[in-house]
Amino acid sequence: MDAYSKGNFIAEYRGVYCTKEDDASESDYTFQYFFSIEGMIKCIDANTVDCLAKYANDDRNGGYSSMKVLVFNGQPHLCLFASTDISIGEEIQYDYGVDSLPRRTSTLQKCENINL
Repeated sequence: MDAYSKGNFIAEYRGVYCTKEDDASESDYTFQYFFSIEGMIKCIDANTVDCLAKYANDDRNGGYSSMKVLVFNGQPHLCLFASTDISIGEEIQYDYGVDSLPRRTSTLQKCENINL
């Protein structure tokens, strides 16, 4: 039995809306999702809200789900959908789309930056 079938809604990435210029919570970018809509960079800061979608992990190969921006009544909503069948016990993952994340840097590059 699958927990989510392909195409099923999983969760909404909820939080405080802001623009990149607002600089969101300057001290902690841990649970901030930046996205582009209508030519503007916007952000949903989930640092201070209970939001299950913020715990989905990054997978540069796409993972088992994808984030889509849906607009309702002029307000953007970031919605996570299953891109394949997901079984109970499988980790919810999607491609964050940010190649500069530290965990995406190769081990060799990380070692070259260490000053001993």
